[in-house]
Amino acid sequence: MSSKSFTPPPPSIFAGENYHFWVVKMKTQHSDKDTKKYKTLSYLQNGVFDVIFTRIIACETLKQAWDKLKE
Repeated sequence: MSSKSFTPPPPSIFAGENYHFWVVKMKTQHSDKDTKKYKTLSYLQNGVFDVIFTRIIACETLKQAWDKLKE
């Protein structure tokens, strides 16, 4: 019997268009709140092009980054 594990795909890259599609793709669920907070912020930061990342680089919380991207 072989054991297969699920490996999620890499995060989608946000290029500045279709924000509402990208948001849905980026949502993930984790049981540990602290892990979720930092892991999700990391996914968010890695899921944008560098030119977009410069807009959220100073954001310290996930909400700040989401709000900045939503602008």
